[in-house]
Amino acid sequence: MSDAVHPAVTVALGAVAVACDRVAVAYSAAERLPVVGGWLHRSRIELTARGERVVAAGIETILDQIDLNAVARDRLDLVGLADEVVDGIDLPAIIRTSTDSVTAEVMTDVRSQGERADDAVAGFVDRLLGRDVR
Repeated sequence: MSDAVHPAVTVALGAVAVACDRVAVAYSAAERLPVVGGWLHRSRIELTARGERVVAAGIETILDQIDLNAVARDRLDLVGLADEVVDGIDLPAIIRTSTDSVTAEVMTDVRSQGERADDAVAGFVDRLLGRDVR
């Protein structure tokens, strides 16, 4: 599919847009008429809802036909996106935080084991020397 749009398409779309604007203004004025205004308003609401359902069904049909993975591979710079995500990650801070956490846990475990070992040695020495163990 080419990025260039034929000038005739641009002119035609512009003409349709202008025509739609004019019709919308005229229809809005007609909705204010005393005899048919209420009927026109209800009709517009019903047609709008029907149009939204048709467009939604059309979009679903189109999406069912498209391989979105292929579109992503062909249209997106996945490597550039990954680089941008990785650049946004503060890896040194993550490593520092996780290391601090692990270090604190290890130090707590070492202290606890040291206290238990100290108590065991003290108990052994007390029994060896015949001290009163309470």
